[in-house]
Amino acid sequence: MPLSIRELYAYALAEGEGVGTAYEYYVKRRVLAPLLRTLPAAASVLVAGLPEKYGTSLDLVLAASERGARTLLVDERAGAIERARTAIDTATRAGKLPAAKVELQAIPSLADLSALPSHDVVLSCEVVQRLSGDAQRRYVQAIGELAPHGIAFVPNSENRSHLAISGLSGLDRRSLRALFESRPVRTGYVDLPPFPPGIKRSEAQRARASTGLTEAVAMRALEIYSVSERLLPSRVKRRFAHIVYASW
Repeated sequence: MPLSIRELYAYALAEGEGVGTAYEYYVKRRVLAPLLRTLPAAASVLVAGLPEKYGTSLDLVLAASERGARTLLVDERAGAIERARTAIDTATRAGKLPAAKVELQAIPSLADLSALPSHDVVLSCEVVQRLSGDAQRRYVQAIGELAPHGIAFVPNSENRSHLAISGLSGLDRRSLRALFESRPVRTGYVDLPPFPPGIKRSEAQRARASTGLTEAVAMRALEIYSVSERLLPSRVKRRFAHIVYASW
């Protein structure tokens, strides 16, 4: 049975994030599910870089673990690696993640992934936009070659209000597709929450979200609302989606 937003909220909390992140994880899983269902036995998944600012891609590690895959997570920033290790350890202690199948590795640069072995699937979230120029091109080329299948999630540059609040840069759908050059990719939008970005909640409010009935009802309503994301016109998604993605 698919995980609910409330169940995913526990993983968001392990990263120091909140309901908005749990909602993001919930809708991203719809895009990830077809990709991960094709994984062979004893598959290997590469998480190629950690997010620039928000979270530690624990949702990607979780999705791979659910399929029984071995996961290698790499990044060039030691601090980001340690934050990811803390989040993974927190989830592992809660019995939500098989630690033996997750390996973290610091690498010199995301612009040079040539030392990494090939994998069955490569996943990337909030990474492409933090690279620039030749580094960005080399990174995208490398992740396209390291695995026959993969997906890259990037902040949507056409949602200007979200970028202004988050402080992130982004890419539009056309620019992301163009980075893959000759490799055919499918692109789309995801994560159009019905609440404005940047909402801050107290620790007491965050704790109640795990146990309160009102919060449970609200999260269930979010799940029902999330179905409408797929039905919205492209012009609405282009303006309001938080994320654009490319998959191959």
